[in-house]
Amino acid sequence: MAEITLKSLAHTYLPDPRSPEDYAIREMDHVWHQGGAYALLGPSGCGKSTLLNIISGLLEPSSGEVLFDGEVVNALPPEARNIAQVFQFPVIYDTMTVYDNLAFPLRNVKTPETRVHERVMEVADVLELTSQLKRKAKN
Repeated sequence: MAEITLKSLAHTYLPDPRSPEDYAIREMDHVWHQGGAYALLGPSGCGKSTLLNIISGLLEPSSGEVLFDGEVVNALPPEARNIAQVFQFPVIYDTMTVYDNLAFPLRNVKTPETRVHERVMEVADVLELTSQLKRKAKN
């Protein structure tokens, strides 16, 4: 994990914000130190997903900077940031096998299939899912 720093970060979905209430994320500074374990908690609609989407590069902040280990990453695309989000209720594609659910994000970023297989098998072993890999996730 890298140290993640937010400098004067703010975001609005409005083209011409006029007050603090017009911002999904009001200007903020924050540092997540390398090696720490963190949780982002808050009520629905408070900006948690917006913040995660900005950090992961899925959304460009209205202002401010996102830094990984001191390097500004605002212009980096998501696949170049080497970061992932984990939600409380993960998405499972029930029409796909357990193997394909685990492989999906790797295939999505064009990981070579041999590496996909290696990583799926590693994760399946850790999660004790190896015997379930051929089953549809809905089962």
